[in-house]
Amino acid sequence: MRKTTTRCSALIAVLLLVVMMPRVCSAAVRVKRTKSQRGLSWHKTFAAAQAEARRRGLPLLVHFHASWCGPCRMMERDVLDTPKLRTRLANRVVAVKVDTDREPTVTSRFRVKLLPTDLVVTPDGKELARTKGYQGFGNYVARMLPAVNRYLAAHPPKTLAGGTAEGRTVIAKKSGKTTAAGTASGAKPETRVGLAGFSPVALWAEKRWRRGDRKFPCRVGQVVYFLASASELDRFRRKPSRFAPRLEGYDVVRHLDTGRKVAGSIKYAYFYGGGLYLFVDAESKARFFGSPARYAKAAGGR
Repeated sequence: MRKTTTRCSALIAVLLLVVMMPRVCSAAVRVKRTKSQRGLSWHKTFAAAQAEARRRGLPLLVHFHASWCGPCRMMERDVLDTPKLRTRLANRVVAVKVDTDREPTVTSRFRVKLLPTDLVVTPDGKELARTKGYQGFGNYVARMLPAVNRYLAAHPPKTLAGGTAEGRTVIAKKSGKTTAAGTASGAKPETRVGLAGFSPVALWAEKRWRRGDRKFPCRVGQVVYFLASASELDRFRRKPSRFAPRLEGYDVVRHLDTGRKVAGSIKYAYFYGGGLYLFVDAESKARFFGSPARYAKAAGGR
């Protein structure tokens, strides 16, 4: 009798496990999906999204839709709310879905006539890219991603490594304290943080401002660069001159025209002839364009 009872109890336990297993698996899938969805959240009003874009210095990804628009729902399902798009655009844009019936002023401002319409715009509202009507994932990314990349290359995010502006961070050798350029005392040369802590490999290979990790440093002369991964570090070490800014990040125009070495800013970064150049301001960058071959040669480029 006891054996029969024990067998019955064991059978019941197995049956309960079989019944509960799908629920446990389903819960695990939900947790996994929730984690994968982090990084790209959609605002519901344009004003809130624009305020965040201005604060963070990121472009806006705007999706114009309406509750009655079937193609809008399809595009959201197939493109906008997919993990693939989150992977491509997480932390690189501020996203917003604008309901045209609720925000007619915004709709009119951007001259939206067809739904869905999607835009990439600057924080101040200048249009960089547009799609009209339903777009598949491939077409959508092909139109939007280059505009995002171009904007970020020309306007690096506002929050920089070390909390200082435009790559002027330096590290005092003895004290180990981080100070602004020109404020550290002592006659010994100081080590500067290159590209304000952003990875030169990611910028060169992907035209993307990806923050480096202090676990992967590499020093070139008096400049230390931080790479985003061990593989990037290895790639950088093999040929640092390929990825590091020309003239150690100093403004080549100021150096050639005045003989002074002035650290350039990542705000005015530009690729020319396979090399990265940093300038102090827009005027210096414009002078470079007037005679790029001359300045590039002075910086050791082609």
